[in-house]
Amino acid sequence: MSAAAGAGGADDQLGSGAVVFVGGTGRSGTHALAQLLGRHSRLADVPIEARFHCNKRGMPDLLEGRITLQGYIAKLRGFWWHRVRVDGQPRGLYNLMREFEFEAALERFEAAYADDPVAGCRRLFCDLLGPVARRAGKPGLVEMSSHNLRASQTLLRLFPEARFIHALRDGRDSAASVAGKTWGPRRVGAGIDWWADRLRAIEAGVRGSEDGAPFSIPADRLRVVLLDDLVGHRREQTYEDLLEFLGLADEAPMRSFFDGEMTPAKAHLGRWRSELAPPTRLLVQRRYERAVTALAREGNHAAPVLAAALGRERAGARG
Repeated sequence: MSAAAGAGGADDQLGSGAVVFVGGTGRSGTHALAQLLGRHSRLADVPIEARFHCNKRGMPDLLEGRITLQGYIAKLRGFWWHRVRVDGQPRGLYNLMREFEFEAALERFEAAYADDPVAGCRRLFCDLLGPVARRAGKPGLVEMSSHNLRASQTLLRLFPEARFIHALRDGRDSAASVAGKTWGPRRVGAGIDWWADRLRAIEAGVRGSEDGAPFSIPADRLRVVLLDDLVGHRREQTYEDLLEFLGLADEAPMRSFFDGEMTPAKAHLGRWRSELAPPTRLLVQRRYERAVTALAREGNHAAPVLAAALGRERAGARG
């Protein structure tokens, strides 16, 4: 992002690799992965899930004509500007800028949208989130809204050179984590179905519309990162592969965060085993294996990584 873009608005012509979108099913390590990348000198991590560019009634619905421009702007001024979660914690874009700056960006967007909707949406994204990178003195940005991959076709239209990272987590641990929240299934077994259905929604987001077509997101733009590999026994190789994918050199602040924060204990790796009684663990194991088999049969892009991890788990149990 151009540091020369001043108060009048951010530069909407982002260079190659200037934006990295991290997404996943939720409770899959998106926040930790974005924080890791944000320690690099070339990337600043947006500290909130911005959402306005990828969630329901967001940019994809606007560009496809499913909502009006005025409806979209109304949600920006409301839910996406300031909201309070069920736990009483405030969220929204107000954390990132002053209201007059926000309103100026919306005014520019509303005036420009009709002439070029895609360029207008790209400019709005940069106006609202670009200051995060400029304040950090960094040329690139990492955004971690969980729906990024569902909206990846739209985001690729806005930023053709962007890279996408699918933060993937063992479905049993995701389900155990969701069970402790107010917004997801309360039982781990049901949480596995929730997790699998979200992987299917992500698949629909990254797939092309033509039967038998390869991923619409080019192979050099999409990377699956299994949290279990990143913090577990394959951590060094996974870390190096991630840097190579993004074209980044290893740096001390990023390495320090990786060594100190990206650990099995802090990732609650295998939490489902410790939180469930033995009979329930067996039922959850069978349900999870069926879910991974079904995803593989459907050709889901995450299935090979999940199946390989299950294979290593079985081999370890035998050995």
